[in-house]
Formats: sequence, C-alpha cells, structure tokens
Amino acid sequence: MISSSNRLVQRLLSAISVCLLAACQQAQTIKAFTEADYRLEGIENVKINGLSLEERAGTGRRLSNQERDDLLAAVATNNLTLDATMLLHVSLREPTGDQTLTITNMKWLILVEGQEALTGNMDQAMVLHDGLNRIPVQSPVQLTEVDGRPNYEGLSRVVNLVSSNGDIRQALTFQIKPTVKTPVGNIESPKFISVSKPRE
Repeated sequence: MISSSNRLVQRLLSAISVCLLAACQQAQTIKAFTEADYRLEGIENVKINGLSLEERAGTGRRLSNQERDDLLAAVATNNLTLDATMLLHVSLREPTGDQTLTITNMKWLILVEGQEALTGNMDQAMVLHDGLNRIPVQSPVQLTEVDGRPNYEGLSRVVNLVSSNGDIRQALTFQIKPTVKTPVGNIESPKFISVSKPRE
C-alpha cells in the first residue's frame, strides 16, 4: 500500500516532468522562430496620424507643404502614430505544422541606406506561425537617438526618400526585436532580426 506521502511525491514528480517537458518544447519553438527567415510581403492600410498613404499613392497626390510640416512636427514631438496591417512571412527551417509563437511586444527599427532613422514599439500580443502572418500594427513612431539626442539626420533621409519619385524599398531596411511569452515569463530577443524585402 502506497502511503499518502508517497502519492504526493509521485504527483509532484509528475507535475515537474510535465513542466520540464513543456519548457523544453517551448525552448525548441523559440529556437525555431529565432532561426527562421522573415520576409516583409507588404504593408496595407497605412495611415500616419490618420492620413492614408495608400489613398495618396492611388490618386497620385503628394503631401502638401502643410501636411509635411505637420508630420515633421509630430515626429519631432513624438506625437506621430502609425496604423497599418503588416504582411510578414515566416519560414521555419524545420516546420512541424502546428508551431506557433506568442509575442507580447515587438520593437521595430527602420534604417535608410544602413543608417538608423525611425523606431517604434508594438505593445500588443500577436501569434506568429509558419507562413503568411497578417499583423495589425498600432505604434508610435519615434526618431532614433545618437548620443542621447534625436537623430534629425535620419528623419531628413526619410523625408527625402519619401519625397522622391523612385522605388524606396531598396533604400529601406526593416528590423524587429520581439519579446516572447514563455512559461518563466517574457523574454526579449537579444538583438534585432532583419526582415528581408518583398520579392519583386
């Protein structure tokens, strides 16, 4: 006959085994998504401070001088917001079919010709899976900093790029830094992950 104390020990050991197995599986999932390839397929329904960029692009109307000044002032005072839907394709190197990763927060960074320009933080939960992910984006847009000061040179690069009539995709680099939900708490990626450009 098994004593109640032995039964308690067995239950405790079983619970610990289940927890360790879950932690192991979570660690493998995190590793798989860390090593995955990320490709930005596109961005839809882009609005900056309520101004629809797609609508402007569709009609061929460029920003007026007043609108540009308003946007520049909003960036300089950290009052610029971005609303969009990001189409992010995730390619796991060894997909198992049902792996998902819950992200509680994602920092992002835009570089222009290799130089940091704009940054932001998506403070919302999202679940990534292998394949195409449609991610709603609501994020403040801020200037990056150089030696603790706002990087106005980066902002100038962005404005000049947007004002040009050429294809801006080749000059931009998009990076993400996710915070992942784990059984032991939220863990932030140690570095930014580069997201490749859309296929031509």
